[in-house]
Amino acid sequence: MPRGSRIGTREEILATALDLFLAQGYEATSLREIAERLDITKAALYYHFPAKEQLVVELTRQFLNDLADLVATARAEPLSERRARLTELLSAYLDLLIEHQQVIDLLSRNPATQNHPDVGLRARNLIEALRTELAGPDAKAEDKLRVACAMGAISSVAMLPVMDGERVRALILGAALAAFDAEPVGDVVVRSPSRRVGD
Repeated sequence: MPRGSRIGTREEILATALDLFLAQGYEATSLREIAERLDITKAALYYHFPAKEQLVVELTRQFLNDLADLVATARAEPLSERRARLTELLSAYLDLLIEHQQVIDLLSRNPATQNHPDVGLRARNLIEALRTELAGPDAKAEDKLRVACAMGAISSVAMLPVMDGERVRALILGAALAAFDAEPVGDVVVRSPSRRVGD
């Protein structure tokens, strides 16, 4: 039981909340459990965070602010040589996802955390804005598809648990950039679903 023997700082509360959200899920974690883990009263926790949703907003704030800064930088800088610009922006995006890997993990594994308008909607809008900057002002449908593949490669691989080493980072970035050089492979075959007996 919480004894109220000390006041948990915001940083301690956020770190504990993130650990519990990652371990057992956002929806399955209560404010009471967070308070008990910290050995503080619920009143002390409510003083800092009156609702669980506020924890998610605060946990994702730095990631979303950094993503907004990346988009602003991309918009403010004059268009440079295309390949260099792609490499620079994708590299910065990869570094951002690696730096905030736990927050990305929280968002990807807990769909309920994405429903908050200050989190999910903002994240989707910022990622779409970055996608637009990567595709360029005169992007065709194929350009947009290549950008989606490149960002998808970074997003999925950056969430892997082992992200140590410059070689691994370079490999991920190389895979993302390869999307811009890829050519269609053969004819696309569309298979119809198998029919069941009796249909």
